[in-house]
Amino acid sequence: MPRRMIAGRRVGDLETEILHHLWELPEPVTGRELVERIGRPDLAYTTLMTVVGRLVGKGLAERLTEGRVVRYRAAGDLDELTAKAIGELLAAARDRQAVLAHLVDDYGDPALAAELAAALRRAGPR
Repeated sequence: MPRRMIAGRRVGDLETEILHHLWELPEPVTGRELVERIGRPDLAYTTLMTVVGRLVGKGLAERLTEGRVVRYRAAGDLDELTAKAIGELLAAARDRQAVLAHLVDDYGDPALAAELAAALRRAGPR
């Protein structure tokens, strides 16, 4: 099974497909609702729930319990999840400023540097 990266996490084809459905849905859904939405006769409910559990474990989806009903949603859009992954990497770094400096230097994109500077100004001192 081919693997790809989403927000710094390795995911397979079925994980990617499920995550795309979760991104498209405006509200959290039950496992049954999700399997119906995907509409693949070859996809067993138990397989879907195993894969959704893996997405939850990877921090890409969230499990919400409302009494006895369990619903699922994406843990954020692709940009939010990527920002979270970068934040986790920065938290593990010995020198966050050096990591960020390398990131900006390595990309060498003046437009990106300008966007980052504007975002820092908006964030203000913390």
